[in-house]
Amino acid sequence: MRPAENIEKLIKDVNIDTNAKIDEEVLGEVLKALENSKTKKPLRPAPNIRRIIMKSRITKLATAAVIIIACLTGLFLWKNTGSGIALADVLTRIEQVAGYMYQMRSTITNQQTITDLKSTVLISQENGIKIITKTVDPNNNEINSGDTYLLPKLNSIIFVVHEKRMYVRLKFDGMKLEYYKEEYNDPRIIIKQILGCDHTSLGQSVIDGITVEGFQTTDSAYEGGFMGQADFEGKPEKVDVKLWVDVNTFLPVRLEEDIVMKKGTRVHEVSYDFRWNVTVNADDFKPVIPEGYMSTGEIIVPAFKEENAIKGLRLFTSLAGEYPDNLDAVSLNKEARKLIGFDIDSLEDLADDEKTKLTSELMSIMGPAFFYEKLVEDNKDPAYYGQTVGPDDTNKVLLRWKLDDGRYRVIFGDLSIRNVTPEELAELEKP
Repeated sequence: MRPAENIEKLIKDVNIDTNAKIDEEVLGEVLKALENSKTKKPLRPAPNIRRIIMKSRITKLATAAVIIIACLTGLFLWKNTGSGIALADVLTRIEQVAGYMYQMRSTITNQQTITDLKSTVLISQENGIKIITKTVDPNNNEINSGDTYLLPKLNSIIFVVHEKRMYVRLKFDGMKLEYYKEEYNDPRIIIKQILGCDHTSLGQSVIDGITVEGFQTTDSAYEGGFMGQADFEGKPEKVDVKLWVDVNTFLPVRLEEDIVMKKGTRVHEVSYDFRWNVTVNADDFKPVIPEGYMSTGEIIVPAFKEENAIKGLRLFTSLAGEYPDNLDAVSLNKEARKLIGFDIDSLEDLADDEKTKLTSELMSIMGPAFFYEKLVEDNKDPAYYGQTVGPDDTNKVLLRWKLDDGRYRVIFGDLSIRNVTPEELAELEKP
């Protein structure tokens, strides 16, 4: 799982009543999210917002669908599959579509429960993504779960959580959501993701009266479809993904994914009823917030950059007189709340701007954890020594990571910065 993908785990499906503790759970999850981001190698240098919020069963299946439609539109970038359709041509065709929508049905089975979800996804290259998700009960009744709006023009993602009667707005500071929009629905990104997957042609068949050509991969290296439940269950044990493409339009008609995780969870997801070149306008992506729903305030997510890491470390030490022992997101979150007097019991009574101010300070202190997780996922060989290094240790390494030229970037105890050679770093890190 890649670093900022975990921000999509913000709204975890917590079983709590609608009260002030909802705020605590929601704000906590954005920080816990980073903790689980060490299982997969990154495929791109920039962090992915996708999965931070996706831990929620409300959003992770719906947003899953956005990228799923493209995930197998091409399994190898400029290669023919040996059949009648070159997947690169499918890629080119989808890039010409300004707006489209489709349905997705997901069944998640583990040892104790079966969860059935139905999602409708609307995508506009200009306006963003809207996802409506419903839970389907054993009697086939559909219950509104939540709505997700990814709005690149506002650099925000908004979640309306119906079962908790609340909504959350994430504002990304210094990070362009145009990039994350691509990760949701740009087939080019998906093709690059799965370049290493083996795949085969299934030949031609007919689906809903449409002549299609099928493609299949059973390569466990496939990641493109793990935007739903499977993405948080660990590594896959078995993967079976099939994509069918209209032989006349070169556009996807159906996608099926059957994934069994090593933990035993099985995820079956079907994307269908694709409608290409639908008419969309800006009003379609205007968030609908029901009356009486509680706001957590605007949560400003800092860019995962060196300067924000230093800013957070400086703020932490100004309050605590020392650095955090480690940059584990959960631990740092707990310490930060104590330092800034984050009183969850009184949060509900604050005005939205006061909530935003308080949560922004909390997120600022979390900057070092966000940055460290990005270094881990980018394989930058990071190391942190907060347990033994203090603000007065001008010549001791507090945090370091490897640069592309082979040297190391070092933040010292006094928060000064210098680039050093591997040999110089070895000397600095001697006990």
